[in-house]
Amino acid sequence: MGRPFRERPEFLRGRAAELRVARWLQERGWFVIPSYDYAGDDGDKPPRLQGLKDGFAVPDLDIARDGCRRWVEVKSKARANIWRKAEPWGRPDMPEHGIDYRNYQHYLEVKRQTGDEVWVAIYEEDTGILLAAEIEALGKPRVGTWNQQIANWPRGRFRELARFPQRASDAA
Repeated sequence: MGRPFRERPEFLRGRAAELRVARWLQERGWFVIPSYDYAGDDGDKPPRLQGLKDGFAVPDLDIARDGCRRWVEVKSKARANIWRKAEPWGRPDMPEHGIDYRNYQHYLEVKRQTGDEVWVAIYEEDTGILLAAEIEALGKPRVGTWNQQIANWPRGRFRELARFPQRASDAA
């Protein structure tokens, strides 16, 4: 059996980005509930908005400030993806970012059930840039199937929120 999920490099990179974004939000007056802390008995299940019969994965952060509440899904990406066939965007060289398509569907339902906006935040490791957009403002995704179904959007649909200083520890 392999390394436990919470010890895998991809988990650790993602957690570092979640912590970085949570801190950045707190520095701007937001209060943060780290949804990712509620991950089942073994820490390997996504936190869920649970009804009697249905449940939906929730984004990583539940944030609030001055009567405004939002959800934020945080992704850490080494760099934007560039696909040779990036239809329907019309330009094969257009960089894009994506999230798991099933989670995308869950986040739309979380927005519908709670009435709160859901934001997708991307931390680009190669640039140190934090990008974000409200999930429905991103528009309909291009669904790619490289290794799993991924909801992809052009990088240009996200807006730049911050630039973090590059540190040697970020490259690991």
